[in-house]
Amino acid sequence: MVRERLLWTVLLLSVCFSACSRRSNQFSLDVTLPRLSGGEGKSLASCPTPKCLTVYVAPWCGYCRAATPTFLALRTYLQGQDVATRFVVGLSRGEDLRQYAQVFGPDTLLDPEGRLKLSGGVPHFVVSTRDGRILRDVAGYPMGVDSIPEFASYYGLP
Repeated sequence: MVRERLLWTVLLLSVCFSACSRRSNQFSLDVTLPRLSGGEGKSLASCPTPKCLTVYVAPWCGYCRAATPTFLALRTYLQGQDVATRFVVGLSRGEDLRQYAQVFGPDTLLDPEGRLKLSGGVPHFVVSTRDGRILRDVAGYPMGVDSIPEFASYYGLP
């Protein structure tokens, strides 16, 4: 009887722990944000190519600013690999947000209120599939990556 209770207690705790862990680690791209050029963008959960890279940056982030040329080169590289790259500039308000977003182009998405709930800091990289399934969710810039193909490979991209 004691063994049976212990077994049921362990089982129940395992189920609870598993459910809580999954809930706290879930991250959703099911957010629609406005474009810099005006109008509402598409949901980040949809992707026009088999894989998408979403890069989230903030105007006050020194790492983001320093790596901006790399991010733009990565977008150019991935276009030739059939991977769409989307930029989201957020976590700030006012002219700084819009000025930094202009660097990435008119289709840049704006998130001044932080509607996309990141699982870490910025810069933030999310690789997703056409149907919004998240393959990679990584906060921070990868150290020791020297080339654009290496950068793409770090995120599991071609």
